[in-house]
Amino acid sequence: MTDVWKKTLVFIAFILFSALLVGGFYLFMTPGETANVAFAYVVGLSMIVLPCTLPLAFVIVPLAMGKEPKKGLFMAIFFGLGVSITLSLYGLFVGLLGGTLGLDDAISSAGTVSRILFIIGGLSAFIFGLSELKLIRFNIPSYGGAYPAFIQNQGDYLKAFFLGLFLGNAGVGCPNPLFYVLLGNIAVIGEAASGWWLGFIHGIGRATPLLFLAILGILGVNAVSSIASKTALVSKITGISLVILGAFIFISGTSHQWYESTVLHKGWNQVVQLVSGGENSSIAEIEEHEEEPGTPEQHGHDQVIIEEVDDHADSPDYIPAPWSWITLLGLIVLPLAFYWRRERRQTP
Repeated sequence: MTDVWKKTLVFIAFILFSALLVGGFYLFMTPGETANVAFAYVVGLSMIVLPCTLPLAFVIVPLAMGKEPKKGLFMAIFFGLGVSITLSLYGLFVGLLGGTLGLDDAISSAGTVSRILFIIGGLSAFIFGLSELKLIRFNIPSYGGAYPAFIQNQGDYLKAFFLGLFLGNAGVGCPNPLFYVLLGNIAVIGEAASGWWLGFIHGIGRATPLLFLAILGILGVNAVSSIASKTALVSKITGISLVILGAFIFISGTSHQWYESTVLHKGWNQVVQLVSGGENSSIAEIEEHEEEPGTPEQHGHDQVIIEEVDDHADSPDYIPAPWSWITLLGLIVLPLAFYWRRERRQTP
């Protein structure tokens, strides 16, 4: 491997690792987010820790490791492209289905739908987290079949592409509640183009950590084997993360107004405004947008603000304060305390 290629791969790996860190931070700090490009991407990033998508790394990393740096890199890219195309088709189908059923017109308040999706998604994450910690018994779906023979007979690039195209289905049944929240929002939007695009971006998110692991393999760092030797630790981290994330997603659905008034939510808004350049940034929350003097009353931003306020006014918290705090802390502290106590008893 030449120095140029080594530096190139290290630079790409750094960019991908940065995306993983930023995506993870975004995911935990905005658990009440609705479907958009950033949300679709970071949900894809989060899929790598799940037991039904992590095996994808054991497919592409060995394929890329034994090749020349350039060939191995492009094989990993083609694999990720195949995964993205498969998931974009799911997004396209869900968008068409939502548009056909008229979910957007039939439902009077999309905000209420999102809250219900967050409640369901949060409970799903919580249950799957308890399962990973072996506090309850629940069979998590995973992919364990063989891929068709015609894929194995293709050239290296086509083989990687078709493997991604075929194995992209493996993650559809994965226990990531945010994936179902994403699909639910795509259905409510009811637009085929939006569904296809969000599904494709979600696929890129799934492919990002796989590409990162493949590059490490090309550089001689077989992180996959290290992960495989620490499956118990991976399951523990996954379980704890899902319990905490599930609790926040659940409470953002049941107590949305309370959650927006917490220090966590306001602190995140301050960070966003600081990074984006002030309150008038397009990233800042729309409630905090200030119109210039002389702006007509029927200006589009005013209309959006009125609709947003009315939507919150018509949707009171299902779990009001102080029970919001009690519920959130109970969902996190009780199972983790029980898990910690059990682990201490089992330790000789």
